[in-house]
Amino acid sequence: MKKLVYAVGTVLLMAFSFDASEVVVTGTLVDTKCYGMDSNNTGNSHGVPMENGEMGEMPNCATACAAMGIPVGVLEGGKSGGKVHIIIAPAGTFAEHMAKQVRVKGEIVFPGSIMPEKVEVKGDDGWTEVQIVTMM
Repeated sequence: MKKLVYAVGTVLLMAFSFDASEVVVTGTLVDTKCYGMDSNNTGNSHGVPMENGEMGEMPNCATACAAMGIPVGVLEGGKSGGKVHIIIAPAGTFAEHMAKQVRVKGEIVFPGSIMPEKVEVKGDDGWTEVQIVTMM
């Protein structure tokens, strides 16, 4: 019984040892699946392998993936190979904004992720807030 109490205590201590911190991350919205396969997939259309083995381009791939629920991330600085923060919010919320410059204010609740409080996308008329729906 003592071992079980120590084990549970250790797990709880580890779970709560990461201190969430509020940050603002600016970068580009990316489809984490395609970006994970090829860090050059930072735009909306991506290079994909075709049935004949050659590479082809899939138009609006990032938009389609976000609409299907593939997690969306913020690529800091928008440069290939940069740090990506996965946005903890429904991916479909960002589908129409994929590959655009974004500013996310929120908490880093786990390394490599951000719980958004406010998300803004840069357009021709400046920054526009994206209405996000979260469960928390």
